[in-house]
Parts: sequence; structure tokens; C-alpha cells
Amino acid sequence: MKTLFNACAALWKQAPLWRLCFILGVGGVAMAAFFPTTGLKHKMPWLPGEAPHTGKTPHAGSHDSDMDAQGGPDRGPAGQMPIHLQYPSMSEIVKDHVTLGGHTMPLPRGEWHPILSAQISNDSPLSFLALVRTHQGAITGLIIAQATQQPISLDQAGNVTSICHDDRNFLNHSLPVSPAGEDCIGSGTVVIQGNDVSTNPLINQSIARLQALGVTPIPPLFLAIQWRHVAATPGGQAQVGLMDTLIPPLDQQTHQLLAPIPAWAKGTPTPYAEARNFLNQMRSWALEWQKALQLGFDNQLQGHSIPRDPLAP
Repeated sequence: MKTLFNACAALWKQAPLWRLCFILGVGGVAMAAFFPTTGLKHKMPWLPGEAPHTGKTPHAGSHDSDMDAQGGPDRGPAGQMPIHLQYPSMSEIVKDHVTLGGHTMPLPRGEWHPILSAQISNDSPLSFLALVRTHQGAITGLIIAQATQQPISLDQAGNVTSICHDDRNFLNHSLPVSPAGEDCIGSGTVVIQGNDVSTNPLINQSIARLQALGVTPIPPLFLAIQWRHVAATPGGQAQVGLMDTLIPPLDQQTHQLLAPIPAWAKGTPTPYAEARNFLNQMRSWALEWQKALQLGFDNQLQGHSIPRDPLAP
């Protein structure tokens, strides 16, 4: 070690070109950390600097609003949109509800921590918020919420409700919307594998930030209640609300999955009684949760009791 130190000291004194290269290298690393490119910040969101806003999302095109549940992306309002990202402090605690795009969105019981928020402008103005719930060191819930900031054309709403009609879901259900539109849920499984879990870069950034902050382990499988609300407004426009509520089917003591991942596929007979019970609880809760979400979006949630999900503390 002493020999290495002496060699470096000698190079520093006698080799000005080596000294210059060393200084430039250290300076380059520091500049990259405090002024990262969009790609570098996407890969390492924990860096202290902020990526330059290029005016577009990391991937041009769709803004699908789920985590590619069961292999079928549900595409939301599409297009290349300017985006402003914010990284809230994980120490912040949110309870009961959040306000997004001027709409009240209820939250399941417990303390929720914001992970990532975004404001998307241009032709399809959209607010985005991701939150996590933890208990005794385990993740007990993830929420991906989106809402339009102002009415958009029905064409821009695209096929956001397609997830509600997927026959691979263990539950699909619709509620009437006045005067016109659709309010529905599609409940299925979401498997978290690798870094890119969705074609929506905002969702991938949310998962990456969880990993960077050390909020682990992230359960490999969630049961998702994917709520979609499209309400028609005068002039052929619509207000759109989307929330994916992901609850991992965990044993509350061991924090392990109640059954292996293949056992959660629709129609698969399972010998795991606890898993069957958890799935039945999720089905019952999903219907109550959908009603609460619809009331919240219409700003009629006051006085309504928020249903308790299977992993609520």
C-alpha cells in the first residue's frame, strides 16, 4: 500500500499530463453526478442533481396507466408531452385521500408515502402520483394515480377502459356514470420482474426510486384493482381518472407470498386455503373500493367510510 502511495505521489509531481487527466476525470464524474443526463438520471434517480427537462417523456408515445398487468398494457391518453417530475420526501405521510387534477381520490387505510409526482402538460394535461405503504419493513401497497387537469377530447381518452374487459382478470365490474361515460375496474395480477415493469416510463421511474431508496424487498407479485373513470362533459370532451391499487398477497407475519406466483393465475386450482381466502377478500373489497373512488372523483366522498383492504394495518 505504501509503495502504491509513493508511486502516485511521484506521478503527481513528475507527470503533469497524468495529473491533468486525473483532475479532468474527477471533475467529469462530479459534473455527471450534479448535472446528469436524462438517461443517467433515469437509471440512477438517487443522484443529487436533476436531469434536464427535454420536453418529452423518456419514451415517446403511450402513457399507459397500469403495470402491464397480465401482459396487456392499458394505454391512456397518448402523445409526446412535456413533463415536470418531482421527487417528494419519503418521510412525508399521506392519509385518507389526495387531490389530483382538482379531484379527490381516496386512499386505503394506513400511512402512504409519495414516491414520484409529475405534471404533464400540452394537449392532454395529466397529473401523476405514485405512493407506497409499508408496515414492519414490508411493502403492503402501491398506488399509481392519474387524473386529467382539465377536460380532454374523447379521442384523447383512447382505450383507457380496455383493462376492465380483459377476460384474464379475476374480476371485471362497471358502475353507471351520469350523464355519460364509463366507471369500471379490472382486477388481475401484476408481476414485478426486472427494471422495466411497464411501457409507462413514469411507473418504471417510481419502481426505480423505491429500489434506490432501499425500500425493499419489493414483492414479486401484486393483486391489482385497476380503476378507470371516463366522464363525458359538454362539447364532446371528458374528464379521466385512473388509479391502480396494488396489494401484495403476503402473510402478515412472515411477509412471504401466500402461494407461489403460478397459483394466482385465473382458473388455476390451488391447495392454498389462505390464498383462496385472500383472493375472496380482494374481490369483496374491490367492489366497495370502486364505489369510493367514483364518489371521490365526483367530490362526493364526504361522510363515506373507506373500506378496509386485506393488508390494511
